[in-house]
Amino acid sequence: MCFAPYVSLSTSMIEFLLSIYFLTKNPRDKLNRMIALISFLLGLYQLNEFLICTTRAPIFTILAMSVTAILPALAVSYALIMWRKKLNFGWNVLIYSPILFFILMFSLMKYYHVSAQCMSVFILYPDTELIGKFFGSYYFIYILGSVYLFNLSSSSAKSKPEKILNQLGMLGMFIFTVPTFIFLIFLPSLKIQFASVLCEFALLLAIEFIFVLWYKDKHKISF
Repeated sequence: MCFAPYVSLSTSMIEFLLSIYFLTKNPRDKLNRMIALISFLLGLYQLNEFLICTTRAPIFTILAMSVTAILPALAVSYALIMWRKKLNFGWNVLIYSPILFFILMFSLMKYYHVSAQCMSVFILYPDTELIGKFFGSYYFIYILGSVYLFNLSSSSAKSKPEKILNQLGMLGMFIFTVPTFIFLIFLPSLKIQFASVLCEFALLLAIEFIFVLWYKDKHKISF
């Protein structure tokens, strides 16, 4: 949780407004649409954190975790758009199938039949035991995969502006994940879970998105 429930609510409203701005700025551009979708989902996660703290209804814990399950696949799609790669149906099924798996797990397993706990700074989600380890592995594999794709796209870019744009996309993934690694791997005594860290850096990612689209428009790059 971003320090207080109403801070989470305010942050979600900012994310929603930014998603509208990103989309309306150029609704025909694939990159604009993808960035708008990611921003919307980040805002939706923040809203669910606010509702967890103010209602304690388990459904909002399930919804919050379900939103986090969608984001890694979108990070891969974000990188593929910049690389201008279109995948066939089979590859898309492979990339997106973990979303359905984890949403079903979060919806059906007993761990999420109780609400997450609203702590002084972070949300404490129910202990997911083995499924939590699978979820963390899924997250990091996909995010690292998106970084790899950004690197491939940067290497094959036809112009310097496109190369820099790909590097900016890669930077966004680092903004979102490096602090999480620090919290989870190097500061385990704080008992901060992956989902709890998301909102701390979601707004930074949204700001980075603003710069990505500004740079894209400045150099008249379209997708």
